[in-house]
Amino acid sequence: METRLVRLFVSRVQSQHRVQRNRHGGALATRQDVDDDAGVYLCDDAGDDRRARDQHHRVTRREVSLTNSSTRSAYSNLRVLVLNSFLRGTHNSVYGVIFQPFALSLGASMTTVGLLNSIGGMNGIFTTLAQSAGGWLADRIGRKPFVVAASAFGVTAYILLALAGALNVWTLLLGGIILFGFSALSRPAIASLTAESAQAGQHGSAFSLTMVAWLVPGVLAPPVGGWLADRLGYGGVFPILLAFEAASLILVWRFLRETRATRDPIRWRDFARAFARSIVPPRGLRGFFIACASDSFVWGMGWGLINGMLVKSYNFSVEQLGLMASVMSLSWAIMQMPIGRYVDRHTLKGMMIFSESLGIPLMLIGITQSRFEIFVAAQLLFALTAATWVPVVNTFLTRAVPTSARSEAFGRLNMFRGLIAFPASWLGGLLFDWGGIGAPLTANLIGSCVVILILILFVREPNRDA
Repeated sequence: METRLVRLFVSRVQSQHRVQRNRHGGALATRQDVDDDAGVYLCDDAGDDRRARDQHHRVTRREVSLTNSSTRSAYSNLRVLVLNSFLRGTHNSVYGVIFQPFALSLGASMTTVGLLNSIGGMNGIFTTLAQSAGGWLADRIGRKPFVVAASAFGVTAYILLALAGALNVWTLLLGGIILFGFSALSRPAIASLTAESAQAGQHGSAFSLTMVAWLVPGVLAPPVGGWLADRLGYGGVFPILLAFEAASLILVWRFLRETRATRDPIRWRDFARAFARSIVPPRGLRGFFIACASDSFVWGMGWGLINGMLVKSYNFSVEQLGLMASVMSLSWAIMQMPIGRYVDRHTLKGMMIFSESLGIPLMLIGITQSRFEIFVAAQLLFALTAATWVPVVNTFLTRAVPTSARSEAFGRLNMFRGLIAFPASWLGGLLFDWGGIGAPLTANLIGSCVVILILILFVREPNRDA
């Protein structure tokens, strides 16, 4: 009897240890696991060792099965995210080429094009507000709802753009661009889903994989879209883009799995505090936030308007813009995975400085050259700039914050960056209307030098073990 009590006590300790180990390892043991282990030792001495070994093997196999199931689920989620990036990259690569020439064709000036970008473009004010709200709510409600909602906004936006082309009314662009801004609420959630679907220490590779999936369709889609726009008009292109966004909506709604298992209560007072916090960079990351915001501002003011400026200054066709985008996407896709693996093993601050430094020769090319062939070659340099910046920023923030606050951190970064950068496109349009293509690109060049100084003086390397 005394021997059985000792074994019962040992079994309880081992079971509790297993529960704690699994709780930290991702495969949670159940209460039944503990009861099963204890039951092994409430028997006669004869055959105890054999039964204990059999039970231990069954429990171990169950733990391995749970772990393998969790790994397969994460891998499946990453595949869905990659396919979603491919679909979104297809329509976004075409949209990025044709939107500025489309707005100009409806009678808008470059200042107006810049204003539209400031409202709902990459760092527009509606884009910024949507990302902040989406990041905070995704950490409490879950990631998936915001990815689905973003695709729904995108579908509606393309409908409005198609109507604007059919009716030849550029003011309808405002509704479409605002909806595109709202669709950005999924960006923090997608970043968190990608990080949570990757294995430890491979965040850079995961971000690079989704980025490559985004870029691959950009090799063929932009020139095809430009060719269609030059021959069928813009109204014939937007329904095609709408179909790709609708396919993305169906994909994430049906197959994307939620990675946040629990829901936290939503207190709008806390949301107001979080919104207020977004205006001020978090302690320890202030230099990083200021550098990212400054980068977005100077590039949005200059190179972000390059398509419209080339059309206005040198009469580039939309098909030519598509070929430029194709070269950039192909180059970026080839570079991204090797750079992602490099990022996983090395420090990030130096890569950010190198990336920003590439903007100096790129701006000099834009200021001094006018030939189409030169701008095509310049896309190689722009691709290297992007490939060494975008995944590095995501990996930097992933390493710097805990998992529970990751979506909010991405939302805060995008909020702060957007609040600083949203007027940039409008100012760039004003500079173009005042001084031609050289004025905004010169401002971009000077700003890149300032960002380099901020990175050198005020950014600290994050913890690589995150």
